[in-house]
Amino acid sequence: MDENEDSVGEILYKNSGMRLEEWIAMVQIMEFDSKDKMIEFLMENEGLTHRVAHFIAFKAFSRIKRERNE
Repeated sequence: MDENEDSVGEILYKNSGMRLEEWIAMVQIMEFDSKDKMIEFLMENEGLTHRVAHFIAFKAFSRIKRERNE
C-alpha cells in the first residue's frame, strides 16, 4: 500500500468500522459488472462519499482483473 492508500484505508475504518479488505470482499461478492454501478451502490446504500466509493471500486476491480489473469 502507498501512503494515500493507507490514509484512505484509515479514514474508511475510522468512519465505517470496516477495513478496505472487508469492503472489497463485500463488493466482489455482489458481482457488479461496472465500476460505476459499484460506486453508485456504495454511495446510495452505504453512505460513502464519491472519493471513497471510487477508491474501493478501483481496488476491487483491479483485484478482479488480476485474479482473472492468474
